[in-house]
Amino acid sequence: MRINNTWTERIAKSQASSLRAGRYLLIGLAALGGLNVVWNFLFGQPDDFITPARQVQNKGAVISSFAQDCISTLLPATTADAGSVAGCVTVDGQNLRLPSTPGVVISAPTVVATTFEGYVGKDDAGELFSVVIGVNERAYDSAPQTRALYCVPVLWSKFGPRATSLPFRVEGPGPGADLPMAYRATLGQADQAYQVVAGFISAYLTGSGEVSRYVTADSMLSGLGAPYQNVLDSYGRPTPLVTQVVALNPPTAVPADGQTARVLAHVTALTPQFAPVNLTYPLTLRGVGGHWSVAGIDPAPAMSHDDDLVPVAGPGQARR
Repeated sequence: MRINNTWTERIAKSQASSLRAGRYLLIGLAALGGLNVVWNFLFGQPDDFITPARQVQNKGAVISSFAQDCISTLLPATTADAGSVAGCVTVDGQNLRLPSTPGVVISAPTVVATTFEGYVGKDDAGELFSVVIGVNERAYDSAPQTRALYCVPVLWSKFGPRATSLPFRVEGPGPGADLPMAYRATLGQADQAYQVVAGFISAYLTGSGEVSRYVTADSMLSGLGAPYQNVLDSYGRPTPLVTQVVALNPPTAVPADGQTARVLAHVTALTPQFAPVNLTYPLTLRGVGGHWSVAGIDPAPAMSHDDDLVPVAGPGQARR
């Protein structure tokens, strides 16, 4: 049976439409599949990152604690402590000479750094760590103390931690560098910002006055419970805690609402034992109703972005 040209064209168009519809359906299904992946990623069961992180943290804590205990045992060890030494590390007799009395007095052992050095052993059954421990040490009890760093190599395995060798003394990370702070303007005692800072510091540290008078409503500052008191002058009169206030830029006398200023307060106070203590408080001030208020204690002072670092000289070195 023959089909006329009209129906031939209609069938061809129908086939083309069906083909296009099939393509769109496949694309749509693929898109839905991709959407399903995205949906599961966004709203599905999240991957468990917490458990492995906690396991690594716990392992690091055990290794660090072990190294810290070993340093406390090994450095002052005597001939009577051979068994304790064996609890940390295996050393043959010819490489272990212990004194009859402690060769050094140590205190305040602290973990400075714990570093993973790689997998060791057959089938990578062990993990090697280096742990740097800092101690205060003296030749005898009344001798001046020095700070020393020792590295303890630790092998971690399913059997627990074990030192791979005796510790060795190492250098520290360096004495560091100095950098000027960015506060360039010195405030006068008559400046409103200075007075607000002085009043806040006094209330915050000694309980003299209400902290709420000097802070913004959202500062979350309420005082430390009076751990300090004012230094007394030669006549027994209390002197101001704040000895100087410097600012990034001179604060305006009448600030606009929301305007901010960063300042640094130098403080001298007394402990309950009447010992002077020197503090610095980096603060952010904010304008509220035409007056400055303390909006918060900054986590660190503002540092210069224009000055060069000045390396601090180590022992026996000249300052560069």
